[in-house]
Amino acid sequence: MRVLVVGAGLVGSAAATTLRERGHHVTVTTTTPEREADLRTRFDDVAVLRGSDRDAVHARVAEADVVVVTAGPVAARSMTPEDRAVTYHEVLVQTAESIASAPGTPHLVALSALSVYGDAGNHLVTVDEDSPVTTSDDPSPSMFLAMEDVYRTKAGERATIFRCGDVFGADDPPIEAKVAMAHQYLGGSVPFGGDALLYRLAVEDAADAIVHAVEDRLVGTYNLTHPEVPPTNAELFDTISAAQDLPPLVYRAEIAAPAVPISVDRLRDAGFVASRSYVAHPLLADR
Repeated sequence: MRVLVVGAGLVGSAAATTLRERGHHVTVTTTTPEREADLRTRFDDVAVLRGSDRDAVHARVAEADVVVVTAGPVAARSMTPEDRAVTYHEVLVQTAESIASAPGTPHLVALSALSVYGDAGNHLVTVDEDSPVTTSDDPSPSMFLAMEDVYRTKAGERATIFRCGDVFGADDPPIEAKVAMAHQYLGGSVPFGGDALLYRLAVEDAADAIVHAVEDRLVGTYNLTHPEVPPTNAELFDTISAAQDLPPLVYRAEIAAPAVPISVDRLRDAGFVASRSYVAHPLLADR
């Protein structure tokens, strides 16, 4: 199959590599011209474009049997609601509108986020794909939901949406470094809530789930994270802070997330489990 991967970041590059190894013709996109030469040594074709560039996106989608959308907002531009409003709308919603409006009927696989649930399901025993989603107007969940709506409305019968945990691995800094940077660069204040469960997703699991969706042509919405129940943000981050002789973080709770377990049964029943995404942190070994 001819596969277009929009966003050759950590997850996109990993998925594209596996898809090419399995015999698919893979084109990747990047917004950074300086990356083009390196990407051309690894994939069949490269396009330098932004997801909001509708004509350029249409031209590439027209050549594809499958479109995988892994483009995501940059964390450094997502620390305030004002920054998130601009970044999330362009990277998520405008990209979805460009792709879903393109001619043809390719299978679409798009990454969303577990933040779409917010705290709306905290009264439930578990949160699954049919649980209520947040009504928060914060740009993070609201833009992910708007993106999902574009894909379902315009391509629902050929779209796979993965609601992902916090992606880690590859060149992403370890969690200890992220906590230290939150203190150093953000004054110890972060936009998420302390009582939310810290569901994560290894780059390798994210990439393998995409390959599974492409080759088995999954359709629908799936929670993509590990089945184990993790610690809360505050439990892990403040333990790490203490180990670094730093005070607890301040949790502004602008971006809420579930404080009850998240079900991954639907994806498991479809043949995939994120088996590498949960690793108990050594500082919480006695938890």
